[in-house]
Amino acid sequence: MNYEKIFFLLFISCFFISCSSDDSNSGITKQNLLGKWEIIGGTVNGNSFEFYEHDCNDRKDFQEFFDNGSLTFNRYDYSCNLVEVEPSLWELQGNQLTISNTNFDPSIYEYIYIVEKLTTTELILKQTIQTSEGTYVYRTTFSKYN
Repeated sequence: MNYEKIFFLLFISCFFISCSSDDSNSGITKQNLLGKWEIIGGTVNGNSFEFYEHDCNDRKDFQEFFDNGSLTFNRYDYSCNLVEVEPSLWELQGNQLTISNTNFDPSIYEYIYIVEKLTTTELILKQTIQTSEGTYVYRTTFSKYN
């Protein structure tokens, strides 16, 4: 085998290896996160919790991510009136999502999530919390809300 064939085979191998790299996080972008998301269910330490029940049948509670880094949690009552809009802030760095209220009141909260999946229709967030009773791993699934 001559050197030209070896070089060509190495070049082709590198090309295929680079094209087949794991792009599972390629959908985790600010642009894909923007919009309204409703919670549909999840797990705590691997055990499913009940699907989220919305008080209003016609309108669903949702959280909305805005391009300027703000976020609102929106809740409807049994009469389908919007009764709560809680403002927050969000920041996405890689697959780490930080949601905080520190600009509004630093004593309220700051939560860090790992974005495990983000598509145009589905969002899965993982949060690990250490307490005196043990470690809790929450996975929450959201669906894009139109």
